[in-house]
Amino acid sequence: MTIRGRILALALLGWSVAGCAAPAPARPAPAQPDGGVVLLGETHDRVADHHWQLQRIAALREAEPDLAIGLEMVPRSRQAALDAWTAGRLDEADFLREVDWDRSWGFDFGLYRPIFAFARMHRIPLIALNVDRDVVRAVGRDGWAALQARPDLDLGRPVAPSPDYNRYLAAAFAGHGRGAEGDALNRGFRRFVDIQLLWDRAMAARIAEARAAGTPLVVVLAGSGHVRDGIPRQLRDLGYASTALVAPGAADGA
Repeated sequence: MTIRGRILALALLGWSVAGCAAPAPARPAPAQPDGGVVLLGETHDRVADHHWQLQRIAALREAEPDLAIGLEMVPRSRQAALDAWTAGRLDEADFLREVDWDRSWGFDFGLYRPIFAFARMHRIPLIALNVDRDVVRAVGRDGWAALQARPDLDLGRPVAPSPDYNRYLAAAFAGHGRGAEGDALNRGFRRFVDIQLLWDRAMAARIAEARAAGTPLVVVLAGSGHVRDGIPRQLRDLGYASTALVAPGAADGA
């Protein structure tokens, strides 16, 4: 069996650190996946989703010890803190302060602690995938043109959302109380889509950078909405296929 086949088989089996099988993913992976990128979708505040992610990371590491973990939770400006954490140079309190966890992410770090501990124990590189809040605010205010002032990001132009993803975003927009319909002429909805595409494209670009630099496997932890459609679509535009798995019972949240 090829390394890609082994990676897919282990991911689908969901072997845990203790060797126990986890539940099957919510939808099957493609029959011919690119083993270089595996996306693990979560509902951010569900403990079970993060246990499931850790099981799959441990299984994937058996097949590819040189994998890296990409994190939606951390903006790329905080990469140095991730490097220091993995190297054992920061304790938890200092790490959380350095990444500004409460403001940049906000969900309880305890949900992610076992994954971060596993990465530190095995010196697994952690990759900050996201962008800072000031970038998000700028795009929310001025649209994608706001990135002209940030050539350092070099994201290119994102692929437009698929019809299915656009419908999902319209429903999410309405659910936030910003409108009953996802009318493409509605400026608020357009900016909402711009922000989602910013997150998707920024994460895909960082994943592509890591693969281009020689990382053999990037395992990505992100919201299930990003994983089901957003990130894979942007990755394909950048020349990379991916295997997308979503935690059983995960919501469609971003």
